[in-house]
Amino acid sequence: MPVFELPQIPFGGWLLATLVVVLIQPRWGLALHILSLLISFVFDQYRTQPQFIALAVLMLVLIEDNGIVIGRWFLATLWLWAGLHKLLSPDWFTHAAWDLVGGIATDRAAFFQPFAWGVGIGEVTVGLLAIFQPRWAAIPALLMHVGIAIFLSPLFYNHNVSVIPWNLATGAVGCWVMWNAPSVRPKFVWEWGLAAVLLLYPAGFYIGWVDHGVASVLYSNHLPEGLITTHQGTETVQGWGDLKVPFPNERRLLRIYFEQSAPPGSKLHIDDQRSLLPDMYFVKRPDHQVEEISRQEFLDSTIGEVAGIEHDRRRNRFLLARAGAKMLVRDETGPIYAVEMDPSRFRPELLELLEGIPNIEQLNLAGCPVTNEDLKRLPTLPKLQGIGLADTPVSDSAISELMRHPELKVIEFEGSEMTMDAILDFERQRSDLDFS
Repeated sequence: MPVFELPQIPFGGWLLATLVVVLIQPRWGLALHILSLLISFVFDQYRTQPQFIALAVLMLVLIEDNGIVIGRWFLATLWLWAGLHKLLSPDWFTHAAWDLVGGIATDRAAFFQPFAWGVGIGEVTVGLLAIFQPRWAAIPALLMHVGIAIFLSPLFYNHNVSVIPWNLATGAVGCWVMWNAPSVRPKFVWEWGLAAVLLLYPAGFYIGWVDHGVASVLYSNHLPEGLITTHQGTETVQGWGDLKVPFPNERRLLRIYFEQSAPPGSKLHIDDQRSLLPDMYFVKRPDHQVEEISRQEFLDSTIGEVAGIEHDRRRNRFLLARAGAKMLVRDETGPIYAVEMDPSRFRPELLELLEGIPNIEQLNLAGCPVTNEDLKRLPTLPKLQGIGLADTPVSDSAISELMRHPELKVIEFEGSEMTMDAILDFERQRSDLDFS
């Protein structure tokens, strides 16, 4: 994924050669290595993995005269924001922590929330120590990073092995930097400026100004995700595979990947987890140009263009599953098309989670203690065709709420307080809308 049209050039051997130069001529070698790394990013932005960037900074810390000063504020930012991003992420406190805690505990339900809080608060604590009492951060930083490396190893989680060397290096260098930090308070004017910039810039991630790879967004899972719809099915944009690294989920990179890989007539939904940034929708025209479109245009099908399928949010799927909801898919990689709530565990706020499951065609609330007022929490579902309200206390006035769903045709109402006259009137209104 080049920044602009460029040939694909392998940089692996050259980057290793620059590291050999670092051993012989540290300053010149490091300058050559960083320049080569930046050029490699231009040729393929897939290479913008945080561990590659951070390792270059750690080498700068060890080589330059003021390296300890630079390293202190770089590492303080890394630790502080790694924790803050987790504590601010609803995805971290749900499916992300659940997946990770499976590497160390069999009873995930009992441990995933304490694990989520413990990791987030622990990282923030080390970051604050690095800011206010750097020497106190030395040993905790070493223990934290060695612990992460062990956790990611085949002994436990066995995942993302490419960051294990980075964690070991960060633990060792971080311990040395914090132990030898020259002062608690910045000594130089430029150090105050450096500290302010490094400690504040990661906040730009939440408004799309800073890439997550340089904003210390680590494992929080609070990232944009892409789903491509083609005439053959759907593809979730993700990495791993032979490269053993994740896709660098940035809005522009998801679009570039779509532009380079999808056939004409395909559509892309970028589901952004950040509340301050809207979702984005794209289509690839017959002339191979990618154009941003509205949500309605995305959902519609036209000659040569597929009807788009929106991304199901993992957080919403997780929370619904934890509440006992049954979710059906037509194939392993397809979207959820039907949801059935467990009456014994139903809560009105569960309806709001369906906003993240936008492809629902059937919703069964039969037997649930759902009321007319509760149905106001149900988001507008553009593909909903049938809803089960049998044996619920809903009445005729609920139909006005259900009219919001443009494709709704069937209401199962046996045992509810709805009347046949109201249902027949609903069906007539739907027929009139379809005819018009």
